[in-house]
Amino acid sequence: MSFRENLQYLRATHAMTQEQLALMLGVSRQSVTKWEAERSYPEMDKLLKMCQIFDCTLDDLVQGDLTTKVPSSAVQARASALRAAAGGPPQDVCGYDEHMRSFAWKISWGVLAILVGVALLIAIEGWAEAKAPTLEALGLIPLFAGIAIGVAFILVAAFQHTEFQRSHPYIQDFYTAEDRQRTQRMFAWLLVAGIALIFAGIVAVGLTDGMDELTQMEMTAVMMGCIAAGAWCIVYGSIMLGRLSIANYNDAREQALAESDEGKVIVGSDAAALRTLYTDEQICELLGVTEASDAEIERARARIERKRRKDQITSGLCGIVMIAATIAGLVMLFVPGYQTPFFWLAWAVGGLLCAVVAIAVGTFVKDQPSR
Repeated sequence: MSFRENLQYLRATHAMTQEQLALMLGVSRQSVTKWEAERSYPEMDKLLKMCQIFDCTLDDLVQGDLTTKVPSSAVQARASALRAAAGGPPQDVCGYDEHMRSFAWKISWGVLAILVGVALLIAIEGWAEAKAPTLEALGLIPLFAGIAIGVAFILVAAFQHTEFQRSHPYIQDFYTAEDRQRTQRMFAWLLVAGIALIFAGIVAVGLTDGMDELTQMEMTAVMMGCIAAGAWCIVYGSIMLGRLSIANYNDAREQALAESDEGKVIVGSDAAALRTLYTDEQICELLGVTEASDAEIERARARIERKRRKDQITSGLCGIVMIAATIAGLVMLFVPGYQTPFFWLAWAVGGLLCAVVAIAVGTFVKDQPSR
């Protein structure tokens, strides 16, 4: 007995539609259709989830014969509850919200750790310069510790997010209007708090004019602490607000397909290469429809290529900008004659330039649809 026949039988005995099963697994209905047509095969995490839903073993599901198995009343009751959930208001069956909250937490605390390390460096250097010049190098300990902790948080969050996207390529939008309003209010408060903290830190430094050097260094450290707290508020609030855009999450599947090994690499805007990489069925799946006209499919292909092209340009330019910022920051940190406690501004300026680059590419790089 094949996996296809087992899946069709299990769906039939549980009176479950392809849409309902897809929602429980966090995939599109087209994926279930392909599994039952033996045009593709589910990943391991989806197979294990199906074993939980249908109360069977992995071996039985993949290689056994489940057509002779009568589902128990408990299994039928659980399946009925799952169908009711799938047929009612959309629900977070993939744990997307929990994952995005964890992602926002890790990224924001990673940024905070790096900036706090810079603040401690400035504070220790200021104290050491006035009290014990031989201990100035101690400031590098909290700096590198902050960078290590921050990078660890950010990398772990990035890897986990990539894995989640791979495991859940499609998410149904389950957020309600109340969820959106609550998150927008939270973001507004966090944004105001973040800007206020940064502004307060800058003002505090401005008030130290005419004071001794130690006081100025201490207030500079306080300013960096305020900037760190403000950055945490802004980064956390932005990611929490961005998580509501399920459409953007699903659109990332387009980029993943463009970079996958399933098709040829697109050169320029060659229409034949686009057709090789994206079949009509893949385009329909990305559009979230069963069928689409030839004109709609071609427009979708062109849109995918334009997005891929702009993303490549933006990534390349931002990479160059941040490499230059890193070189400048290291020079201002370690090279005699250029050393300054404000070396961290190199990365701040680099981040702002990357934002400018992204806006400029989106505005001025002309769309060139495939021919």
